[in-house]
Amino acid sequence: METTFTFHPPRRSGTIFHHLSITLLTFAGAWGIWQISKAQIGPQLILYIFTILIVLVAVPLFIYRYYALRNSSYTLKREGIYLQWGWRNITIPINQIKWVHFAYDLDTQLQPPQIRWPGSVLGKRSFYNGPPVEFMAANTKNLIVIAVPDHYYAISPTDANQFLETYHHLIELGSLQNIPQQSTRSTILLTLIWQQKPAFYTILTGLILNLTLLIWTLFIIPNRPQISLGFTSQQLPHEPLASVRLILLPIINTFSFLTNLITGLFFFRSKQTKLLAYLLWGSSILIALVFHIGIYFITK
Repeated sequence: METTFTFHPPRRSGTIFHHLSITLLTFAGAWGIWQISKAQIGPQLILYIFTILIVLVAVPLFIYRYYALRNSSYTLKREGIYLQWGWRNITIPINQIKWVHFAYDLDTQLQPPQIRWPGSVLGKRSFYNGPPVEFMAANTKNLIVIAVPDHYYAISPTDANQFLETYHHLIELGSLQNIPQQSTRSTILLTLIWQQKPAFYTILTGLILNLTLLIWTLFIIPNRPQISLGFTSQQLPHEPLASVRLILLPIINTFSFLTNLITGLFFFRSKQTKLLAYLLWGSSILIALVFHIGIYFITK
């Protein structure tokens, strides 16, 4: 008799939203880089740089949230409930569950996280006169609340009624074994990197090189109004350009660093692909060194 049942949150609207957001942000970043390549020092330049900084922060966030949505599930077994959302994993033993109800059946209305969007209703909120509620949901419709002694979990299975019926059916069958309660977060991955010094120092070196490239560029721009990029076929310097164009180098380098960093984190979680993570993080160091050498020859 089957005793494992896996449910998923609704993904369609969240997938569309994340795809559109990542696409629009990418175009905004490309537009910012293009405008910087033509801009002079002034308020407009600050606007373009600010736009790119927002993109550099927001795109990795949306990529991870989309990954988390695609790798999310709510699994019911006779021994307990297993919740997964990206790198967040929770195991709730059946004997620790007080009750499982629809959110709208509760006496007090459940308040979802203030910062949320389709496909990503995540975070914790305080419940009135009760324990905190952790949301692991794709939307706020037909939320199901799982209560344990000191915590509530709010989830959004696509077929909420079937989820409840299956849970009550498994309760009637009884548990075959006791399982420990577990809770893992993405911060555990950061702790693992901290403990493995080669990984930590590789990432730290790439970060330091990013900062030194940015500081060096910001020092050059106000002290050298114009620069010449390369030589013509007659071995004459190209027409001088505004030195503000150099800011593109640390921006491109930072984008490369963040891309390799985040992709490497996914590979680092598995022993079989951990080497790929080191290759990506090491390539960030190599790319940063190339940009340093480029700045040196440009300003020489």
